[in-house]
Amino acid sequence: MQTLKAEKVFKAGEVIMTQGDAGLCAYFIQEGRVGIVVEKSNGKLLHMGTRGPGSIIGEMAIVDNQPRSATIKSLENCTLLEITKDDFARSVRAADPIVRLIAQIILMRYRDILRRSQTLLADSADSPSPEELEREYAEQINVVEAIKMANEFKVAIATQQLVLNYQPILSIATGRILGFEALMRWQHPERGLIPPDMFIPMAEDSGLIVGASRWAIREVCQMINRLDQARPDMQDLYVSINLSATDFDDENFLDNLYDTLEESSIPAHRIHIEITERLLLKQPKNVKETLDNCRARGIGVIIDDFGTGYSSLSYLHQYPIDTLKIDQSFIHKMSEDPIVFGLVKSILSLSQNMNIKMIAEGVEDIEEARLLSELECDMAQGYFYSRPVPELQVLELLLRHNGPLSPAP
Repeated sequence: MQTLKAEKVFKAGEVIMTQGDAGLCAYFIQEGRVGIVVEKSNGKLLHMGTRGPGSIIGEMAIVDNQPRSATIKSLENCTLLEITKDDFARSVRAADPIVRLIAQIILMRYRDILRRSQTLLADSADSPSPEELEREYAEQINVVEAIKMANEFKVAIATQQLVLNYQPILSIATGRILGFEALMRWQHPERGLIPPDMFIPMAEDSGLIVGASRWAIREVCQMINRLDQARPDMQDLYVSINLSATDFDDENFLDNLYDTLEESSIPAHRIHIEITERLLLKQPKNVKETLDNCRARGIGVIIDDFGTGYSSLSYLHQYPIDTLKIDQSFIHKMSEDPIVFGLVKSILSLSQNMNIKMIAEGVEDIEEARLLSELECDMAQGYFYSRPVPELQVLELLLRHNGPLSPAP
């Protein structure tokens, strides 16, 4: 059995890759130099150049899955690092589809230039044209749909196609509504209601989520002002807004947030920002600084999906966290799985010891609500209490759970 090695070593004169072969990998040159040779259709050899340390060879074939375009030989002893097609494919799958398409088309057109200049072997009569290849690849990665959706989302932000629904967060002990989570929805004029899991990832990848989040913050502040006019006795209610790592990348995020609060005269404690624990791992330095500034202003910080990240406990003492949301996957399993029940119980004990409030999310039935009450969980949200509702139904929920408007003293 051949021993797996981190480095590939080729002696001077050895062939590293052969023109026309399938490209299964590329190489990063650590030491040594290689020569690149192309054989024309008439058998003539063209010496295309050399590459040395710091260069990558064989990359074209793993990008566009075409045969090797040249033969590469080691001119001296070479030490290479292998980049497999699978390694590259995983990176490509995580990339923005527009970036993937442009990279693919650049390579296709480069290969076409080489073919037209008769540097490579002549194409067969049935070889697809570059235009056909570009169209085929665009269809494979759904890039047309991605670009179309991104452009339509820009219009959606500008033309008030986005709406917010509000799901109440209640005190388990009293049944009163303490706040709401604002959830973004896209009411497309032709496609109807587009689920968040279809457009939020696109908005984050494209950076359009920054504009959408700014709109959401403004809309929430306006909603709170409208709510205060109808229920002046409810001025302790807060609204949480979901934010992404892309929002924290925006250098103007804090200024925009503070300006919006000041312009709408909304006290900072009425706004909570809600992030996932995975975000803390992506940009720990940037996120901590931003969260510290938010807490200094009085803005609440909620960590969503608690328990699903890589290390749920290590950051609790590092970040200014007010509230944790126990992920709904635990809530749904705790009545059937003693281990999960014990885990939820431990999380609640931890929060009490650290003076952090807890919200159980995704509560769907009375048994889950009963168990959470027995465990003395602070708050809950979920379909058992209410689905997310438009702003027009918020007053109805407050009337049902918090009672009628209190008379003025």
